[in-house]
Order: sequence, then C-alpha cells, then structure tokens
Amino acid sequence: MKVTTERLENCQVKVFVELDEAEIDKKLRQTARKISRQFNVPGYRKGKAPYHTVVRVFGREAVQQQALEDFGNELYEQALQEIDYELYDRGELEDVEWDPFRMTVLVPIQPDVDLGDYRAVRVPFEVEEITDEQVEEYLADLQQQYAQWVPVERPAALGDQVVIDMEGKVGDQLFMSNEEYEMLLEEGGASPLPGFHEEVVGLSPGEDKTFTLTLPEDDFDENIAGQEGTITVQLHTVREKDLPPLDDDLALMVGDYETLDDLRAAARTELEADTRQRADAEYLDKALEAIIEAAVKIEYPSQVVDQETERALDQLEQNLATSGISLEAYLRMIGKTREMYKQELRPVSEERLKKRLALVNIATGEGISVEPEEVEAEVERLVEAMGDQAEKMREMLDTPGGRLSVADNLMVSPIEERIIQIAKGEAPPLEEEEEVAESQEDAAAAGEGEAETETAEVAAEEATEESEESVPEAEAGPSEEGAADTEAPEGEETE
Repeated sequence: MKVTTERLENCQVKVFVELDEAEIDKKLRQTARKISRQFNVPGYRKGKAPYHTVVRVFGREAVQQQALEDFGNELYEQALQEIDYELYDRGELEDVEWDPFRMTVLVPIQPDVDLGDYRAVRVPFEVEEITDEQVEEYLADLQQQYAQWVPVERPAALGDQVVIDMEGKVGDQLFMSNEEYEMLLEEGGASPLPGFHEEVVGLSPGEDKTFTLTLPEDDFDENIAGQEGTITVQLHTVREKDLPPLDDDLALMVGDYETLDDLRAAARTELEADTRQRADAEYLDKALEAIIEAAVKIEYPSQVVDQETERALDQLEQNLATSGISLEAYLRMIGKTREMYKQELRPVSEERLKKRLALVNIATGEGISVEPEEVEAEVERLVEAMGDQAEKMREMLDTPGGRLSVADNLMVSPIEERIIQIAKGEAPPLEEEEEVAESQEDAAAAGEGEAETETAEVAAEEATEESEESVPEAEAGPSEEGAADTEAPEGEETE
C-alpha cells in the first residue's frame, strides 16, 4: 500500500491510498468469496463459486462497491498511521479509482496557529481625560434624581406631570377610560395616542377639553382602527419638577459629603474609575485584535467553525432554559429556523474561534495552565449554582469535553491579564528567556576567564621567547632528532 498526502488550505489534507494490482485483486477475490457465501450463484454451492463467475453474475461494480465497504475503513485507518498530521475529525471519502486502485479521502486536521513574535506587539493605552463639563453633567444628573414634583397653579406645559381623567369613544364604542391618570407631557409623545400630549398642553387645573384624534391602524381593534375617536379630558393637577440647588445641601442629600466641592471631587473620582474600567475592557480587545492581526497564520478547518456555532447555540439554549423558554419556541418567536439562525451566528462564531485559538496559543507560549483540583472545584461551584438544574449541569460537565471547557474558562482571566501586560510592554520574561539570559551570563563570565588565561599564556610565551633569544645560538639550537621530539607535542597541542 502506498500513502501520499496533499496539504490544502484551511487545515484540510487529501490522503491518497494506492494499491498495486496484486493487492486489489486479492481483496476483490476475498469479497467475491464472501458474496458467494451469502448469495446463491446458479450452478454452485454457497461459497464455491469462482471469482470470475461471481463478477459475471453480480457485476464488477457491485463487487468493487462491496470490497470498498469491507476494506475501505481498514485502508483508511492504516493510512492514518503513515501520515504526519493530527486529525481534527474523521475524513470524508472523496473519490475512488479502480484501474489502478486509488482512494482519495479529505481529512480535516487540527487548527494551525502561529502567532509569530506576539510578545513584540504593542498597543498604546489611552484613558479619556475627565473634563470639568463632564463633572458638571454628572452633578446635573444628580439634581434630576433628587428633584421633586410640586403642584403649580398654571396651564400645563411640555415637561410637566399632570393628573387627568380621560375617556375615548368611536361612536358609542368606548375604547379608552381612566381616572386619576398620571402622565408626563412630552413632545411627540405617542401614548395613549399620537397628538394626545399636545392637546392637554394649555389646560389649567379644573378645566376639561374634548377633541378628536385618529386611532392608529396597528394598536386598536380592526373595527375601529384608523377611525376618528372623540376624547374627553379633565385636568386635575399640574406639577413641575423642582430641582434642588447645586450646593452643600445637595452634597449632604446625596451622601456623606460635607461640601459641594467634596461631592464634585467624588464625582470626578467615580467618572475616572468608570472611564478607566471601560478603557481596560476596550484595551484587552484591541490588544488581542492586534496580536491576531500580526499573526503569521491562524488556520482551521470549517468543521471547527461548525462546532463553535453549535456551542453558541447550546449556550443560548441553556440561557433560555433558565427563563423557562425552549430554543424551538424562541426560534418560532423570531421567525427563524435552526439552520437560518446558525448561519447568522457563523460569522460571530468564527471571530470568537480566532480569539479562542489565539488565547490557547498564548497560554501555551506563556506556560499558563490550571490544576485538576481547580477544575473540579469550579465544576462543583457551577453545579451548585444551577439549583434544580444541578444534575443536568453535572451530566454536561462530567465529560472530557466539559472538563476541558471549564479549564479553558478558568485560564481566560490570567491569559487576558498577560495579554494586557504584553501589549503594554510590562510582561515578565519567560522562564526560557531567563535561562537563556543566565546561560549567556555564564558564557560571558567563562569567556572573560578564558581571555584572562589566554593573556597569561601569551605573556608566558613572550617571556619564553625573550629568554630563548638571550641564549647563545649554539646552546639553544636543538638537533634534528631533538627538534622532532619538541615539535611533536606542539603539533598535538594544536590539534
């Protein structure tokens, strides 16, 4: 059997399985023998019909198809032992040729992520400066919160709160009736009817008014929708909003602040904290996006996106279940099928997948992991939090996939913190880098020692040469035999 592969885009691999003529002939004959044992072949006892007779009776294509069913999976499993790829899911038979035999299987492999030098990614961290105007807006909102509605003796105006009796009819049919009804008069207000608020404006306490308005098509019974309605209103009370002064009394009213300046300072601190929190959240997204954008490659088979989309649907189903709504009922409410909704989720799921793959890759690169006991403790916490659904939650989490999901979630916080440190240039050095630095320091120290030794050796050699030069030539010059004896050790030392 010969196995070859062809790497395709998006983590797909074509696996080609080829058999020579003798191998495929053997398997076809085994299949024919099996067929002859299972079915009657005219003129032969079961299992005794020769190969060519079986082919003639049942057809070559039928024998080939049966052989593929009998041996195809076995060939596929053998082929997987010979390829250098880690599978993500089972392969899909793409093509089979018989003369000569060649089986082609399309196999999805594990996602291939190379973030490159992600530790070199830098993202500027910017926090919006809180202005005096924003602080004053904050204080103005506090004034609104602590405002009171006080009765006034004047005609009603937009922005006032009024108390009214009202009745509406179309002919003799009553469609609206209410007493002592409180409402805020707003420009363009559409409740109870478009134009109603403007008709009440100008009325004083104790006055009444009758007017007509057209009933909207969508909000009323079809028998009266779109018709003119006659409305009678009697106004009892007009109230206007009384804002507390922006002073020390307001500061005492709001909290434990002695002066307005204290409240203003606290407001600025709170606004700065909120702004910083928003900036932190946005910064994490920006940093992760920058790492993904700078990645050498983030590839994955389409099957992973399918799985991520299913995971999102499962999460939605769990969330809906807590409110007593089934996923099927929700889909009916929004007028979509499960498949339609999956297609809408797919782009979002793909972006989430990229981020998850990047996070996993960073966790590996940074040596971030969680201990089994941490996973078990988190599983117990999640189960207890589900109340009546505890057993269902335990069933879901008590699987390798469930444990892996919990472990992934536990690692999210430390990974996110590390990403922020990297993007700001504040990440601690990796252990490997520290070891390399230490080895470099050791090498440098050793180099300095060697340099000192070499210097001493050179000085010794120079001193020897000087002493030799001072000896008379007749005494210093060795014989040829002595010269040979002397040079040999030098040659050995050089080697």
